[in-house]
Amino acid sequence: MKGNSIQIISMFFVFILGAAVTQAGATVIIVDDSGGGNYSSIQKAVDNAQNGDTILVSPGVYQENIKVDKELTIISHSILSGDQANCIRVIGAIPNNDVFYINSNNVTIDGFYILGCQSGTDRPEAGIYLEGVQGCSLSNNILILNGPGIVLNNSQGNHLDSNFISLGEEGIALDSSEENVLSNNMVVTNRQGILLDNSVNNILVNNTADSNTIGVFLGMSHGNKLAYNHILKNEYGIFGQAAEHNTLIDNGMYLNGVGVYLNESSDNAIYRNEFINLFNAVDRGNNTWNSSSEGNFWNDHTGRDVDGNGVADTPYPINQTAGSMDYMPQVNETLSSNNSENAAEKMSALIALLNKGYSMSSGNAREKGTVIETTRLEQINSSLQEGPVFLRIGAEWCPLCKAMNPTIQDLAEEYGGKAAIMLVDADRSPEFRTYFGVLHIPDFSVIVDIENGEYVYMKADGNVSKDIDQARLVGIMDKGVLEKVLDLSLLRERQEKSG
Repeated sequence: MKGNSIQIISMFFVFILGAAVTQAGATVIIVDDSGGGNYSSIQKAVDNAQNGDTILVSPGVYQENIKVDKELTIISHSILSGDQANCIRVIGAIPNNDVFYINSNNVTIDGFYILGCQSGTDRPEAGIYLEGVQGCSLSNNILILNGPGIVLNNSQGNHLDSNFISLGEEGIALDSSEENVLSNNMVVTNRQGILLDNSVNNILVNNTADSNTIGVFLGMSHGNKLAYNHILKNEYGIFGQAAEHNTLIDNGMYLNGVGVYLNESSDNAIYRNEFINLFNAVDRGNNTWNSSSEGNFWNDHTGRDVDGNGVADTPYPINQTAGSMDYMPQVNETLSSNNSENAAEKMSALIALLNKGYSMSSGNAREKGTVIETTRLEQINSSLQEGPVFLRIGAEWCPLCKAMNPTIQDLAEEYGGKAAIMLVDADRSPEFRTYFGVLHIPDFSVIVDIENGEYVYMKADGNVSKDIDQARLVGIMDKGVLEKVLDLSLLRERQEKSG
């Protein structure tokens, strides 16, 4: 249970006393299949509970299908007592029904062994099914022989942590769901390990997908972040179908038939991952396989690193016909060599970077008068496919930045439809300040292209450079100077299109 220590200690003493008591207006209800509690059925306890109550389930076997339509905490005694060997089994009683069906917000299910109905050949729909809910927590559960183990349908802002799911159709399935966090889950020997269908802005961190047909499936799903996941021994490690603007960083793809397969999928960013597979990657779209400074480790890349900077001197081809290349392939394995302390620090920093939503309206950045706040490099990369990007890095508290705001808006009116006008708040997105080497704000630059994984900037003299220090403009700037750089970038664009 994710509560404070006082609540946990109080609940534990409640169980020892074997009685229901009231704390701060919420009741703790004891369920014991041997008759020693308030109820012998979990469903009976749910039916008689009120919002905010806690249902504490004693060790035993409960054969029932449970509908949770109230804001409840349902927790196993084994979680509170630390006696993980004395598990609480919940077995579905009705074929083709979910074992737990939840249609209320703020429900916690913690510490259960959940099995599908074992009568006949049918399986229940799901071990745990969330329908149109928010703020639910599912943790420390074992789900075996269900259809899908856990399903989130049209659900937002839920947390799934440290669950084990096996021998089902899908381990975890998200359908039209957004801003959920999946962490430390293990999905083993299912048809699909983790399925995201039409789902946006979810975070998957430190999950294991092992020995499934597909480890992680991204179907028409946008803006999801996958980091520090272990994806191994699947036929397909990650399979993307019509998936866009997803980010894959610091994942390990090991011993899969195909590490990553992207079909009709574009604008995904894949870097700092390890690929050690039978076949590492297939890209049948338009995706980015490196940042401006680092790519992925590929076990079959034969490129040398003559200058010893950790990056191979030749790119790693993924789909040469379509131009898919990792221009910054790493020559050393980085994930497996991290000690736990460094890995934890990296994970915390990365999640801070990734915990930003993908805006479905970001495609309107070029409309006249539109100024868009940028939180992801992929927004810049996507806009560069249509033309130059004017980038200002500043902060709300900065008086010089405030003084320049009317000028920025004028540029958006003047250059809308021709260039993207983008702002970065250095306080909300400090990683941008580090990435672009910003020392003073406001900081202005115009990005015109990406070459070999590096941004190309327009200089005020009409030349271009990959060195931003030669192109950046800082402080209070005359509008005419900014217009000049934008005009030069648009002239370069016209000249390139005309050949």
